[in-house]
Amino acid sequence: MTNAARDLIRMTAVCRSWQASLANKRIKCPICLMLTEEIQGRRCWGSPLSWLVTYALDFETRLFNPFSRTRIPLPSLSTIAEEEDCSPGELFEYSLRKLILCTSPEESDCIVLANTSDGWFFAKPSDEAWTLIGLSDHNDLDDAIYFEGNFYGRLHTGEIVFWEATHPKVVGFAPPPPDLRYFYPGIIINYLFDLGGNLCIACRHVDTYYVTVGFVIFKLDMDTKSWEKIYSLGDRSLFLGNCSTFAIAAADYPGCKPNCIYFSDDSPLLGPTTRLDVGIYDCQNLKLEKQREIVIFVSE
Repeated sequence: MTNAARDLIRMTAVCRSWQASLANKRIKCPICLMLTEEIQGRRCWGSPLSWLVTYALDFETRLFNPFSRTRIPLPSLSTIAEEEDCSPGELFEYSLRKLILCTSPEESDCIVLANTSDGWFFAKPSDEAWTLIGLSDHNDLDDAIYFEGNFYGRLHTGEIVFWEATHPKVVGFAPPPPDLRYFYPGIIINYLFDLGGNLCIACRHVDTYYVTVGFVIFKLDMDTKSWEKIYSLGDRSLFLGNCSTFAIAAADYPGCKPNCIYFSDDSPLLGPTTRLDVGIYDCQNLKLEKQREIVIFVSE
């Protein structure tokens, strides 16, 4: 059977049995956006698992497979809105920053993380409500990842913390990586990711205009809790932005370049904008090999 994304999309339109046959098919396309009626009017976050996480103004949150058309409901975000004392529109446009699918919906431990302006929450499809991650300051977590069966997060201070899904009490795990602010003036945005079974952090350097100018990557030794600066992703491609952060084997996805970082705009806001920060960073020559300014025309 062909692995071309175009052919797989066409196959889902043939009949229900063909749709069902693709339910567990991993699509060989790291970012595949298809505008269907199931996601119209909804905010969407992609994942490397062929599923989207979507959210609508009625607080309904669900997982959606655009190829099989399978939908899996998640707990309503109304409980988070009550926690943050905001309206559906405010949660839709400003408060909800991203939803991260941590594990495949086919697995029994499927978990979704919600990053909001007032803290981080997590839930499983079988849960009745979202669980707040137990931080002393709910708004103190920069990024989080589900790694090797547990959660890890980065505090604003740079420290790496750890907690279990069954016991969402956060404890310290590792010291911060080297502080880059002394070497790179501007803003540093941090992304935790899994690189071949290693917990890593990509530090995205943006200038005062919020335009990406470079990246630095560190790998954490889980035993010694020490950081090592790495200069190559090997045969992997890294995808990051206002979505899931993940690395893939470039050879498995035609058109992807190994040892490159594909980055998208990281602004959580949906308001009018004139340009988006999107591009490709080549880790070998330390240059932005390809960077586009996407102009968006917003009608009054």
